[in-house]
Amino acid sequence: MVLNLEKEKEEAVAVEKKEEFIEIPEVVVLYFQRADNLKKTVSIRTTTNDTMERVVALAAEKLGIRSGRIGLTGGGVPIAFIDKTVGEVLREYNTVSFHISSADMLG
Repeated sequence: MVLNLEKEKEEAVAVEKKEEFIEIPEVVVLYFQRADNLKKTVSIRTTTNDTMERVVALAAEKLGIRSGRIGLTGGGVPIAFIDKTVGEVLREYNTVSFHISSADMLG
């Protein structure tokens, strides 16, 4: 009997990749709160193909944040959203709730 370790390794990698894939619906609702005032909340309905930059800018406008420099966190973790789609951010950070702040708020 010959043991084929390469085949077993390929199968293990395939299983890992299968587990990494998170299926998300085409239309999602994202929730944004101002970091300095958690009572101010807005929800935005968008598609997973939309750019996250556009959605964050829309949320900032609705929340009254006028700064051009915006920061985003989800679960206390800073989120890199530049040049990413909504779907990419959701798969990477696994959250639909975000805190949004301007450079002025951060100091």
